Amino acid sequence: MGKQILKKWVALSGLSAAIWTGSMAWVPVLAADTAANRVLTVSGHGEVQVVPDVAYIQLGLVHTAPTAKQAQQENASGFTKIVNVLKGLHIPDKDIQTVRYFTSPDYSFDGNKQTLKGYQVEQIIQITYRDLNNIGTILDKTTAAGVNRVDNVQFGSEKLNDYEQQALARAIANAKEKAAGLAKNAGVKLQSIIQINEGTSQPLPISPGVVMGGGAGISDAKPITQVFPGQLKVQDTVTLTYAFN
Repeated sequence: MGKQILKKWVALSGLSAAIWTGSMAWVPVLAADTAANRVLTVSGHGEVQVVPDVAYIQLGLVHTAPTAKQAQQENASGFTKIVNVLKGLHIPDKDIQTVRYFTSPDYSFDGNKQTLKGYQVEQIIQITYRDLNNIGTILDKTTAAGVNRVDNVQFGSEKLNDYEQQALARAIANAKEKAAGLAKNAGVKLQSIIQINEGTSQPLPISPGVVMGGGAGISDAKPITQVFPGQLKVQDTVTLTYAFN
């Protein structure tokens, strides 16, 4: 009997020490750990649909000649005509940029035999153009002046930063709405936001720009190239982490 009482006393003493030690050290650690885990993480999405206000047109010349020098000279001569057309359309020098220029040998192949035919020069420029209703005019006139390569017509906006801020605000509002709904349904109370992560995506065309031949509306008129800017979708996402109790 005495031994049983002693064992119980030892056990209770140990438990008491554990509780006392926990109240001094372990309980605050547990409280901090619990608080750290009482978090709610939600994501929000926001988007703005905008009409493009600028186009980036990539076009140029590809020339092949027996020698590299001749190919470069022919390319230079042809580009002079193209630049004159662009100046006639009142496009400033700052909006014309060379994005690719290279000279390379041009070979023909017959089985395992490789024969040098000449040299090829390719020069591509990018035109920043804001009169979106007349992109077809640029394409038609530069092609008539000698352009034999059109690489791309891409649309964008020079107010992109403003639209990104609008999309961000909508994403945050969407995330906050989700968090409030979750907290209400779960019966908890949101505290402060303890972490924010944001990720902006590139503007996406809703209706891609299309370059195609089309009628001018008069049967005997020359067909003109039509380009359709469509719209851009500017998107943003955020992730909010709340503490709650």
